[in-house]
Amino acid sequence: MSEYVDRANAVEPSALHAELRAERCPVHLVDDHQPSFHVLSHHADVFEVARAPQRWRNGDGPGVFVQRGGVLGSADDPDHRRQRAVLQDEFRPARIERLRPSIERVLDELWAPFTEPGEGDVVELFAFPLPALVIAELLGVHPSDREHFKDWSEAVVNALGGGDLVAYEHATQSIWAHIDRLVAERTALIDNGVEPPDDVLTTMTRAYLAGTLSRTEVRRLGHQLLVAGHETTTSLISLMFFRLAQHPHLLAELQAQPALVETAVEEFLRYDSPVQGLFRTNADDTEIAGVAFPAGSKVQLLFASANRDPEAWDDPDTIRFDRDPQRLRSHLAFGWGVHHCIGASLARLEAHLVLERVVAGLASLEVVDPPITTSPFILRGFRQLRMRWTPSGGAITDRSVR
Repeated sequence: MSEYVDRANAVEPSALHAELRAERCPVHLVDDHQPSFHVLSHHADVFEVARAPQRWRNGDGPGVFVQRGGVLGSADDPDHRRQRAVLQDEFRPARIERLRPSIERVLDELWAPFTEPGEGDVVELFAFPLPALVIAELLGVHPSDREHFKDWSEAVVNALGGGDLVAYEHATQSIWAHIDRLVAERTALIDNGVEPPDDVLTTMTRAYLAGTLSRTEVRRLGHQLLVAGHETTTSLISLMFFRLAQHPHLLAELQAQPALVETAVEEFLRYDSPVQGLFRTNADDTEIAGVAFPAGSKVQLLFASANRDPEAWDDPDTIRFDRDPQRLRSHLAFGWGVHHCIGASLARLEAHLVLERVVAGLASLEVVDPPITTSPFILRGFRQLRMRWTPSGGAITDRSVR
């Protein structure tokens, strides 16, 4: 495995990022990976590329391998603009707010193990199922089919970092077949004059019937939303648990000032960006930071490093809830510009409600075993995070949740 990839998959990849920023050359070449690629680690350079979508394109895919034919975050204008226009109203903050009661109900169910002293894998018990169930409801996926998400998602995201492409293809075909069935159900309802469910797949189905989206685009959009809609939020939730266990004073601070929860979510996003860095490809010969790039070069924008760059952030390696909230929301955890993550409002709402529940319900958190990280180096999160917890007013016991 590439030394860069190995270190990027570490529990604390920030050490690698700091070394990259300290190098005299601001552009790092990863030449022990096939294919090779360059990495931008400084905030100024990452920001420059992110806000130049005509020069640095998304259409060759967000991973290290060239993957054409993508949608939304993996497409360029005018297709990107047209696709986003179909979905943007579904992901506006006011529209997302309607999910709050549903998220609260799911939280009530998943929080049960945390009402008593216990021990267990926070990812399996809580961080994974919550966003999976939420994005499934938003899209309109049948509850009985939601158990497939984990395997499909893992196969897809692993491929972005150079993983098993055969597994990726199988997962992709499975997701597409599932979306086809859901679209067929909605089409039949519409054809029979019956109002279909009020969900994102219905919105895409209507766009397909109107000729605004192709059938392939509906498949790919559903695929991207299913995977991206919960994979990174799972990481954000588990990383918040991890940091609160590492730094008990942070939990105490939030318990003393619950109004800081919203700011805390943004600070956790800045400090532990769930998307370490996506790739861009230059349309023409160009240069950045004094380095020449022939057309078609793959360059990773290291958002996680940019969010800890001391040239952009004061005291960047400390989690602080006293930062200016407006300034804090300018972090790059959701990207920037026209390709800013369409699901940012949903991720923020889920993280906010989770953090409120943790602050109100837990007296302490403790990491039991070293966490196991996710493998695709473009992302940042845990596959397993075994913890011990004490609810407010409780005491630690040896009881484990399995």
